[in-house]
Amino acid sequence: MSTATTLTTTWTAVAALGLISAVVLVGGAMSLDATQVDGPPAGAVSDTGDAVPFTGVSGGCTISDPTGTGGCVTPATAWLLQQASAHFGRQPTSCWDAHAWNPTSDHPKGRGCDVTFGTAGRFPDVTDKAAGWTFASWLVANARALRVSYVIWQGRIWSTARADEGWRAYTGGGVYDPTSPVGGHYDHVHVSVLP
Repeated sequence: MSTATTLTTTWTAVAALGLISAVVLVGGAMSLDATQVDGPPAGAVSDTGDAVPFTGVSGGCTISDPTGTGGCVTPATAWLLQQASAHFGRQPTSCWDAHAWNPTSDHPKGRGCDVTFGTAGRFPDVTDKAAGWTFASWLVANARALRVSYVIWQGRIWSTARADEGWRAYTGGGVYDPTSPVGGHYDHVHVSVLP
């Protein structure tokens, strides 16, 4: 295992433990400050490999949703799901949904998916939280290749449009309760792809 991989894995574990500060001795002393607790450590990327870029034609909701919702997904969403499965194996995932309570949702457009870590409706344990951060970090690291628009996890949001700001607080957009396991996206990683 490379030093970079070891550091990434170590930092993911430290962040998952929710420590305010820590010293990790892996090729030298390092620290984690309070601003890094609510997101992946600064500069951390997933060590699960690069996604193969989507080269298809962007389109509407034309492919049967492979997560079994009975709805549809876009070609880019289907590609993202295939790449996620290749890198992480099958995870509990749901994409298409009418989301009648949220007219701006990407789910009914076939561009939004939710990947559950732990038990739906409950805050995840340390292991599931770390696994979610690994997946969310991989999505961010591969955002261009996978046409990722934004990712929400653990009350934080990252978006392509505001990538220079990194992970920021997620407010629920006036639709969701950002303090609940579901509304704050503590029990699932949400990913939306570009049209």
